[in-house]
Amino acid sequence: MQKQNYNLYVAGISCKCAKTELVGKCALSKDDCTRIEKSVLDCPENSISEFAILSTCNRFETYFVSENDSALDNILVEFSKNGKPADEFKKNAYLKSNTAAITHLFEVSSGLQSQMVGETEILGQVKAAYARACQAQHCKAVLNAVFQKAAQCAKWIRTNTDIGHGKISLGSVSAELAARIFEDISKAKILLVGSGEAGRLVADALFVRGAVNITVVSRARQKAEDLAQKVGVEAADMKESLANLQNFDIVICASLAPYNLITLEMAKNAVAKRAEKSMFLIDLGVPANIEPRCAEIDNVFLYTLADLSKIANENIKSRLGEIESAKKEILRRAANIASRLWQ
Repeated sequence: MQKQNYNLYVAGISCKCAKTELVGKCALSKDDCTRIEKSVLDCPENSISEFAILSTCNRFETYFVSENDSALDNILVEFSKNGKPADEFKKNAYLKSNTAAITHLFEVSSGLQSQMVGETEILGQVKAAYARACQAQHCKAVLNAVFQKAAQCAKWIRTNTDIGHGKISLGSVSAELAARIFEDISKAKILLVGSGEAGRLVADALFVRGAVNITVVSRARQKAEDLAQKVGVEAADMKESLANLQNFDIVICASLAPYNLITLEMAKNAVAKRAEKSMFLIDLGVPANIEPRCAEIDNVFLYTLADLSKIANENIKSRLGEIESAKKEILRRAANIASRLWQ
């Protein structure tokens, strides 16, 4: 590949460097990601030749190819037009270029940058974001090379290290906690609020461990029906189910709703009707789906993304050597692809 006058940049935020509320405010749907990428690329003044957005519940990142990082300001103008907090994003964002940007993507894809170090769901999210941007023809030589190599790197690390072993995913940690609180998970009545990937992973993990009484609800009823069919459980009306929280032992919230779906008052009323039976709440929402003060209620066990991450990371402390080995391999691979792109 001949030397070109371009640079690769990543500008982004994650729950490690910004509040979850900000990450949630920046989140974009797949269609919006594609539309914004196109708007930026179609404007010649932006001097951006390639552009891909990665938006998950834990991070929001922009990968772009341009002559200099001032192109980020042009991207942020487009974000502002779409009601996104561009100024807050820029204030909290990390900005990396070339080899450092490649290294970052490799670490993200491998789960080393995740709240739950070593979790495997992120690779699928990275691959999906790349496939979407690639299909829209927003990726060319540079992004094609680094995203494809990122997937290969993540696969190598998953195969050749023990980082991904054990309870280090949203699903596995949530299911393990539920199993600790309820002696027989097969008898627990479970409500899953939200039809996205995070909710599905938890539902799958619970189902595998013997949970069978799972009800899926969503603001879009058809999406709840679709997920319920995939998992092999039932779907129901969201408003009706939330109005009858007392009927459920475990409530998992993984919705993109920009407000609390379960308030302190709702949780208090539900517990009062449960004859001192415990209620297990898992809040995977960004922003929060469950009012934090619910944790103050007797017999209510509330766990957030931060709580689950802490538990998962405790499980991986014994494998710190594996993390170092993975990072060395990432650095080697990043330097190799960088040398080809900027030889």
